[in-house]
Amino acid sequence: MFKCYKEYDDNNYYDEIILDSGQSIRIEFNEDATDKEYYYYNIYLVISNKKKSRDNTYLKQTGKDGVKGLLWAKRKIIEFEEFIKKEHKDSSIMICTRWDDNRRRDVYERGLRNIGYSFNMIFGKKRLCKKIK
Repeated sequence: MFKCYKEYDDNNYYDEIILDSGQSIRIEFNEDATDKEYYYYNIYLVISNKKKSRDNTYLKQTGKDGVKGLLWAKRKIIEFEEFIKKEHKDSSIMICTRWDDNRRRDVYERGLRNIGYSFNMIFGKKRLCKKIK
């Protein structure tokens, strides 16, 4: 189940586990913005050896478990979609993800396209997104 923490006026949700390798994996869904049409959530995924090393992951390969972590994250994304529909019953939701490099972009797109994610321009930037009504 997702845990919630508040940052400013936004609700942010996360879940984490310890993988077989002893590394921790954490997925966060950060409420980015709200307009008349959508609630926007960004996906943030990090695999780390220590909690201290979560903050400095730009262009670093940290996972030792191969695709196990990505498959866990995909299940959590599907779970979050169902969870957030109940939280915002009367509103539309846009869930988006960004990437650090083209290799990650391609992996995310390959893994998420079969559950409805596609490229869109959001706030002037290319993102992999899914609209939930």
